[in-house]
Amino acid sequence: MRTTAIIAAYNEENTLAEVLSALTHSPLIDEIIVVSDGSTDRTVEIARSFDVKTIALRENCGKGYAMRVGVDNASNDVLFFVDGDMYNVSDAHIEALVLPVLRNECDMNIGVRNRGELLNFFHLKMQCGPVLSGIRVMRRGVFEIVPPQYQARYKIEAALNCFCSRSGYRQRHTVIHNLNHVIKESKRGLLDGLTSRGDMMREVFLVLLDLHVFETWRTTPAVEEPVAEYDLFE
Repeated sequence: MRTTAIIAAYNEENTLAEVLSALTHSPLIDEIIVVSDGSTDRTVEIARSFDVKTIALRENCGKGYAMRVGVDNASNDVLFFVDGDMYNVSDAHIEALVLPVLRNECDMNIGVRNRGELLNFFHLKMQCGPVLSGIRVMRRGVFEIVPPQYQARYKIEAALNCFCSRSGYRQRHTVIHNLNHVIKESKRGLLDGLTSRGDMMREVFLVLLDLHVFETWRTTPAVEEPVAEYDLFE
């Protein structure tokens, strides 16, 4: 099996080069796709300076949609979704995430940043709160079982967890140490960052209710997302 790394990036000019440098030097990564989600900074320019496939959405469509575009353009059956705002990415991090799927030990491996033994225990072992990490490796089939209406914006991660379990695929959580990321308040400013975080939390809360309480996906036909325009650079 071969692996495609997909980065759904929105205005990640400060960290994208470091992430791409780590991925391009890893022997476990066979293809890299950067999907710029309507970025207005140098994200596209930086991506194009590396030997990777770059897709520039002409407008901001949300993280889930950008991931979907990446999957549609991926050549391989193992998909490694990577956040563009990470730093300190190492070969050890990549190996810990990718190898369990390549070795057929699981079908989706979710990378969870280390929060300390106590918080890790409650979050992962006691299942206190959803695991909504954007760093995850999976077989293509796991992504494709998610109905299109749940492949939008911040719904995608909760939906992947839900439909992966319901379809009998094997999930694993891998705690990742010494991997950091830039928080929204630092990237967008305090007010915009808090607003964005609030929007994300509200959308995640509503989609969790839908997925696990109302289960409207059982009776509602799949609705395809509108097709967005983009430029492809290979």
